[in-house]
Parts: sequence; C-alpha cells; structure tokens
Amino acid sequence: MKRDFAVAVKAVIIKEDKALVLSRSKVEMQSSYMNSRQKWDLPGGGLHFYERAEDGLHREIREETGLEAAIGLPVSLFDVIKYHIHLCIFTYACRWLEGEVRLSGEHEAFYWLTEDEAEESDLPSWLKRDIHRAFAAVGKGAKG
Repeated sequence: MKRDFAVAVKAVIIKEDKALVLSRSKVEMQSSYMNSRQKWDLPGGGLHFYERAEDGLHREIREETGLEAAIGLPVSLFDVIKYHIHLCIFTYACRWLEGEVRLSGEHEAFYWLTEDEAEESDLPSWLKRDIHRAFAAVGKGAKG
C-alpha cells in the first residue's frame, strides 16, 4: 500500500470583530477522502512541494475567497493519520486587508461571525478553538 504525507495551511481571517467561516460544497464534501462529513471549513489547502507555508496560504486564500489577508501567528497544528495518509494542518491567525468574498466551487456559503456568535453556533469544537485563538493572537499584535 502506498503511503503519503501532506502539509496543509488554513486561515482564520479576522475582519474588525468577525472571523470568516466557510461552508463546503456538496461536491467538495463527496470528493474528500479525509473528511466527507464536515461541512464547516476555513480558507486554505495543501502546500505545493517547495512552496513556503505563507506563500501557499496567500495563494489558497485568493483562490477560495478572493481576499487579501496579512498572515499572522500560527494558532494550531492538527496532525491526522488515516489509512494511507499523514496530514499536518497548520492554522494561522490572519487579518483581512482588502476585497470582497468571492467563493470558489469548493464552498457554497460564507459567514462573518463574531467570537460570541461562533461560540454559540453549531461549529465543531476545533473550529471554535481556532477562532478563539485567532482573536487572541490578532489582539496581541499578529504581524501584517
């Protein structure tokens, strides 16, 4: 059996007092071999070989949302090993710089949520945790 290793990057983009949360499209969920049941997502994706994490995250943010964001501090590392793949996902606190959200086909909806709205929502605990950490990081002077 072939085994593989991948690195992905995700962004919690903060605009004023709200964080961007995406809803995955049905096609994207059905084609996922890692997580076909989770509808909630953050902008981001897999890094290309020889691509720096920040460069890949800028690319993914533009491709999936059309936004420009300043990348700040990392807020989490999720390490998942399933059958034939080992995936590391690094999530960064980011600050919105400019643009209006224009979704790619990977997502069907987006929401700008305050920290309280995220906490009270049906978002998964990992996403609430990363949003909370991103607000804390941006409040403490995330670079950008």
